[in-house]
Amino acid sequence: MTVFNDLIGLEYKWGAHPLDSSGFTDCFALVMEARRRMGLRDFYPDFKWVYEAYGHEGVGGRQILRWFWDHGQRIDGAREGAVFRTMGANATGLALAVVIDSDSALLIGPSGRVIALPFAKVAGGRFYWAD
Repeated sequence: MTVFNDLIGLEYKWGAHPLDSSGFTDCFALVMEARRRMGLRDFYPDFKWVYEAYGHEGVGGRQILRWFWDHGQRIDGAREGAVFRTMGANATGLALAVVIDSDSALLIGPSGRVIALPFAKVAGGRFYWAD
């Protein structure tokens, strides 16, 4: 069983990664770390340049949606490691979340902290698979 307890409670901060010991993460790094722990592809190394090329204001909802279109395909139902978008605590109002088990998701909640909750409450039925 994959463990995510150490991710719960991390605060949102653009450009932070769960493993950098800062106590912060952003939604992309959070989702990719969860996928890595599940043995799935972690796209974080491929997109690390975005943090250097753009500030927080330079990456918004369109870029998040573009990521879905370029690297994922829509799937009919949730499965572990599937990614979806949700309303987030960041400035864009959109954030990535990831399915972590048969009914739960990991995401940055309205409080600005990482939470786990039933994905049915936040997913809206649109899940994407990236590999």
